[in-house]
Amino acid sequence: MTTAADGIHSNPAIGVQQALTLPQAELFALWRTLPAPDLAELEGEYTGYTPVLHATDEEIDGLTELLYRDGSSRGVWLGKAYQTGDGSTGEGYNVFRVSADGVGAHGYVRRARFATSIDESLIDGRPSLMMRYAAFDNNSARTDLVDEVRRYSHGFYLGTATTVLPDGTRTQPDGCFLLAGPFNPWTGVDDPALELR
Repeated sequence: MTTAADGIHSNPAIGVQQALTLPQAELFALWRTLPAPDLAELEGEYTGYTPVLHATDEEIDGLTELLYRDGSSRGVWLGKAYQTGDGSTGEGYNVFRVSADGVGAHGYVRRARFATSIDESLIDGRPSLMMRYAAFDNNSARTDLVDEVRRYSHGFYLGTATTVLPDGTRTQPDGCFLLAGPFNPWTGVDDPALELR
């Protein structure tokens, strides 16, 4: 079902395709209107998307370098995974495709963990599913990356992110990533001891 307010279908398979055609500023404006999901609602691995249709070549190059470069130490970002813990907190990780032995061969790694909870947004003070990387020891924790996710429809979510600046304030987001799924059950990170503090 398409809602009149935004024209994006609530079915994740259709809605993601429509959302990928929107400018980041419109997606971020939509994110501001959405509710937080229930913490237990996101369970398993979700495909991640970054809309780039209206991005500049420079922005696309930066995004490619950060998240989508084959052969990089990080790998190509595919999405995120979630698991509810005690009912009020949970955790998650990111899924990456990496080069493997053999021509054109690929493998998958699960790392870059984060803690989850429903809390007040660092952006607008409304409830969001907060993903705090600083709960673990990884590259994203070093910048105090906090992703914030809100529900468009069941199985389709918009997220945005901030990091800490040298003066202690936070960056101001101007865009969103999309999550749809789950496509797999929770698997867990490859090395549970690797990112512990």
